[in-house]
Amino acid sequence: MNKETRKIDKLVALAAMDERRQGERTGKYRRLLDEETVRLGELNAYRQSYASRSQRLDEIGAAHLKDFRNFLCRLDQAVVAQREVVENCARQFEAHRRRWMIKKQRLESLQRVLERHEAEAALEAERREQRILDDRAPRAGPYARTGKE
Repeated sequence: MNKETRKIDKLVALAAMDERRQGERTGKYRRLLDEETVRLGELNAYRQSYASRSQRLDEIGAAHLKDFRNFLCRLDQAVVAQREVVENCARQFEAHRRRWMIKKQRLESLQRVLERHEAEAALEAERREQRILDDRAPRAGPYARTGKE
């Protein structure tokens, strides 16, 4: 491996490590987005459950009804707040995913450059070996020795 190929190999190793770390960060944000989305679903289901109960509360007093409506209002606010959390998580995940894709493309490009350099180095070594063999081989020509004299 020549000096330039070793340098590219080091760059590929660094890029691979950087890409892996970014992939791990992206996975962390994906899991966070999934968790927050589940939490939003749970809040919505909880809200739906209580909203359906309000139709059966015709018999309760005005004070309880007012408390119940206040509770539903706070629950609605919690749903809106959680929706914002999910949207924020989605934006963060997408930003990390884009960074990861850029790092992945850079790594793939460096790997292709390294492969090309290794192929060129192998071809050059093969040519050098062939020149050495050609130089050692007896030259054929009109005055070449045939072994019969």
